[in-house]
Amino acid sequence: MITFTGIISTAKVKPICENPILLEEILLNEPVDKKFFLTDQQIEKFKYLKGSKKILRTAKNGHQYYYSEGAMSFPDTYDNSGRTMLTSEGTINRSTHVVVDKLTHKLRLLTPIECERLNQFPDNWTNTMNDKRRYFMMGNALVTGIIKRLGKQIEIYIENEDT
Repeated sequence: MITFTGIISTAKVKPICENPILLEEILLNEPVDKKFFLTDQQIEKFKYLKGSKKILRTAKNGHQYYYSEGAMSFPDTYDNSGRTMLTSEGTINRSTHVVVDKLTHKLRLLTPIECERLNQFPDNWTNTMNDKRRYFMMGNALVTGIIKRLGKQIEIYIENEDT
């Protein structure tokens, strides 16, 4: 039997509600290199990956089951915040952001700069690396605005510590 000792406390808290950073706010308002635009074949692949599915599968033991997943926004809409990036950002997979380019109205991937903005890094923070590495770094990064806020709160606690 496990027993717990100690003090349990509760508190009424009031959430701090803020407006999110929308995808529209991080998108470039200038021409984007053609390498970020999707081909017809890539568009079809994204439609499948981001669409809803119910696929019959068979486990190693012969048991059959349905694998299913719901549809995702395709393309990502400007009026929502960006989803969390993964290290696979910039590749053709279900989690990759796809947007309609503001100038050409064609489908494309986020650029490395837009990925930096989504994580609240300065533009070109990763520009000493190739694009694949830049996407990986931003998919592996924490949103810097969150870290700044946590740092300020930790600083307050440290300053008020009894020494």
